[in-house]
Amino acid sequence: MDLSQARENIEDIDKQMAKLFEKRMECSREIAIYKKENNIPIYDATREKTLIEKNSSYIKNDMLKEYYLDFFRGLLEISKKYQEKLKNN
Repeated sequence: MDLSQARENIEDIDKQMAKLFEKRMECSREIAIYKKENNIPIYDATREKTLIEKNSSYIKNDMLKEYYLDFFRGLLEISKKYQEKLKNN
C-alpha cells in the first residue's frame, strides 16, 4: 500500500466514524432527556468505569490500547458535556 492509498483509507474511516459519532450522540441526547425527566445526574462513575473496562477489551493490539483509552475517555467527556448542556436547557 502506498501513502495516498493509506490516506484514502483513513478518509473513508473518518467518514464512518463521523456517522457513528452522530449516531452515538443521538443516543446520548435520549439519555440526557431521560436523566432530566427522572432527576438523575449526568455523571455515573460506576457506569463510566464499566464502559472503559468493557470497551478497552475490544482492542486486541496492546500497543494501541492506551491510545484507544485516551480516545474513549475523550468521547465520554464530550458526551457528558453534551448531556449537561441538554439537561440545563
